[in-house]
Amino acid sequence: MSVDPEIEDEYTRVVSVEDVPRGRGIAVDVNGIEIAVFNVEGEFHALSNRCPHQGAPLYKAGEEKINAEHTWTETRGGVNEGDLTVSCPWHLWELDIKSGEHEVSGKCIGTFDVEVTDGDVFVRV
Repeated sequence: MSVDPEIEDEYTRVVSVEDVPRGRGIAVDVNGIEIAVFNVEGEFHALSNRCPHQGAPLYKAGEEKINAEHTWTETRGGVNEGDLTVSCPWHLWELDIKSGEHEVSGKCIGTFDVEVTDGDVFVRV
């Protein structure tokens, strides 16, 4: 199957669907823009990869901690599929995965349109 010409013109292929496990994210670079792509119940979302608080890499949300074992969580943030949020791996700021907003502070990060075609994820920057 061929990719829709509109998607080819306006979007950039960033990853294969199978490369992003459900409930996780990966980091990609599109024309110098660092983007986190998340798989939420098979639906893909893309937002800036840096938390608006102190610039933590959001794609690492949910990874197992390698330090700070004395804290209250075994992982560094994570994706909440029910609430459609991602929690920052450093200070657990919870961001809306669709809007990029941190409700408490009102700070917001960029989000990007996503299309999935023939098993590939495309992002429009």
